[in-house]
Amino acid sequence: MMPAMPAVDTALETTAEALPNVGAGLDTHAGPTFVQDRLRLLGKTVFLLSFGFYVAINGLYIASGVPPLMLLTMQHNVWHLIASSVMGVVWLLVRLRPWPMRRLGAIDAGSIILAGSTLALMAAKPMPDPLMAGVMALSVTLLARAVLIPSTARRTFVLSVLSALPLQTVALVFHSGQADPLAPAASFMRIVPSLSTFLWLVIAVTLSTVASRTIYGLRRQVKEAAEVGQYTLVDKIGSGGTGEVWRARHRMLIRPAAVKLIRPTAIGPAERETLLRRFEREAHATAGLKSPHTVQLYDFGVTDDGTLYYVMELLDGMDLDTMVERFGPMPAERAVHLLHQVAASLDDAHQNGLVHRDIKPANIVVSRFGAAWDFVKVLDFGLVKLEGARASAASVRLTADGSASGTPAYMAPEVALGEQATDHRVDIYSLGCVAYWLVTGKLLFDGPSGVKVMLAHAHTPPPPPSSRTELPIPPELEALILECLEKDPARRPASAEALQARLQAIPIATPWTRERAERWWSEHAPHVASARPVAEVLLSQEARPVRVIRQARPT
Repeated sequence: MMPAMPAVDTALETTAEALPNVGAGLDTHAGPTFVQDRLRLLGKTVFLLSFGFYVAINGLYIASGVPPLMLLTMQHNVWHLIASSVMGVVWLLVRLRPWPMRRLGAIDAGSIILAGSTLALMAAKPMPDPLMAGVMALSVTLLARAVLIPSTARRTFVLSVLSALPLQTVALVFHSGQADPLAPAASFMRIVPSLSTFLWLVIAVTLSTVASRTIYGLRRQVKEAAEVGQYTLVDKIGSGGTGEVWRARHRMLIRPAAVKLIRPTAIGPAERETLLRRFEREAHATAGLKSPHTVQLYDFGVTDDGTLYYVMELLDGMDLDTMVERFGPMPAERAVHLLHQVAASLDDAHQNGLVHRDIKPANIVVSRFGAAWDFVKVLDFGLVKLEGARASAASVRLTADGSASGTPAYMAPEVALGEQATDHRVDIYSLGCVAYWLVTGKLLFDGPSGVKVMLAHAHTPPPPPSSRTELPIPPELEALILECLEKDPARRPASAEALQARLQAIPIATPWTRERAERWWSEHAPHVASARPVAEVLLSQEARPVRVIRQARPT
């Protein structure tokens, strides 16, 4: 088969050049791989059905005493086998290698027209049975193609008509004028075979066209439902509460993204306005922050069906909750390296009058960022609160909903006690809990219920981290963690900026270097370490068609 491939290439290229629009109307949204898979399924299905029918019917003939040699030489039997083989060749052809979309269009068009022509030759003798067999076989083939190959109704209609014309021609040439001239209504009976063929083919073409239009339309609806703004949703990567997060790609750019959605069906009418305001505030808060250690916001809005969404950078890494759960507590030098970056993000937020209020390991993602390793991104500013003079009555109403905001395991005592006059130092406390988790692999306080954990944060002195791990912890780091965990906010570090300075001053015997970080990621998360560079991605996309967006000129 392989030596014949150049000839196949030439034939397909000649067809594509002779018919420039041979691929027009195919559903190309999912790319050529999808179309090729569907063509493979069409060829396999029709071949197995047709060849199975050929074997079964001839087996019955042989069992009834018909000589096998006679069956092999019968015209309609030979062309039936050839028609089956056409779809078998399609099945094998698309299995050999990937084909570009234009040649797949040529395979699709050529196979269905050639199948119709061979079925017509099967009926090219004045016998009614082969004609009806050809009509039924072509009808099944057209419907199978309409169901399996998503394409426009126009393309399906044109290909169906072209494949039906040979059979209709055979009906007119070989099956007209066969009635007894002395029979009643003899003139009408002469045209019955060709008229019957025409009517059945009209039904087959109509049904295949309607089926194609329906399936193509449904796929377009699904595609449109999977689009948010300029982004196409690819797969869901998380969900919880009323929201979900999707991996997405921009229609024009190579930049991946994460899209956070809140569907209108997930919330009641009474909650919608408040949730919309919170969602909008989260987007505005994130967009207003400039720290490279804060997740970047790309877009925000509401879709036509009322779905709230915002688009942020996609982080291909691990959150600190997963990292410690999977690999255990980390060395002090690495914890210091990561905590310093989180403090930088919080410093930017606090300088802008924003308090995060939900700092926890699950909201801190560590990944590769360009040439930097162990790069921290802080996300989920959904509980962000305005501080000081920036707070407004509207902001207070949005945050004071009668319950403590945050996660019990990382909640500051004043938040757990329901105090209203909280400030940025609640984030300092939460970061102390995160630091405790990083160096010990254990929660500061644990319990059977969130209420008991919150009460422990409010009243129970924290045990020193060194008492709960065998890893060495510098005394300066332990003292700083315990200072962050003070019950009285006034005894904690005054600001995230001060916390950064204290972290930087901790003496580290073996610093956490880029080489160590790169080696860790290569061993534990090779998919992050081996991410393709932008140049390679660009080269892989050079062959893709460019979508041109035309703007109307202003009048």
